[in-house]
Amino acid sequence: MMNRREALAGAIRLVGGSLLLAAVPAGAYDGTQVPDGAAGRFFTGPEMALLAELADIMIPPTGTPGARAANVHGVMDALMLDWASPATQAQFRAALAGIDRQAGADGFLSRPAAGRATLLAGIDHAAFAADALPATQPYRRLKQLVYYAYFTSQGADPDYVAVPGAYHGDLSQADYRRLVEEHR
Repeated sequence: MMNRREALAGAIRLVGGSLLLAAVPAGAYDGTQVPDGAAGRFFTGPEMALLAELADIMIPPTGTPGARAANVHGVMDALMLDWASPATQAQFRAALAGIDRQAGADGFLSRPAAGRATLLAGIDHAAFAADALPATQPYRRLKQLVYYAYFTSQGADPDYVAVPGAYHGDLSQADYRRLVEEHR
């Protein structure tokens, strides 16, 4: 079973290292709560509902809150306006539309829960296969940002502190505690 640190490191590697970490604004999580069924600041109501469901299938609740409870969809909505370029915004909208289209005429959310998970597993398998087509890039980026938003959320990791600068994977526990205290 993968732990949070391994999952975050894998997600970061998907987009080429620490560049994503530096690009996300410090206040990206502030004021991002969106009521269920409501439109976000960027995504429409149906897109927000789809994004919340996809994120929760990717990261369901276990001993910690799932992606929906950690407000991943709200954070991603805010990031589309505060961080993403127009090309990135279009890519994320295309990823959501593509998943909905693959689900059939009635869309992803009309499927039973087990059918949603099965469909998403198939999309995921195709997107990360060795011979994956370039058209799967929007989905891969969507999944990467879901994981990043989750594993840096208060719900998933109450001790996470975004420390600007270079990545240091060999910090002692004392150095880590010092950095946490400096940035609280």
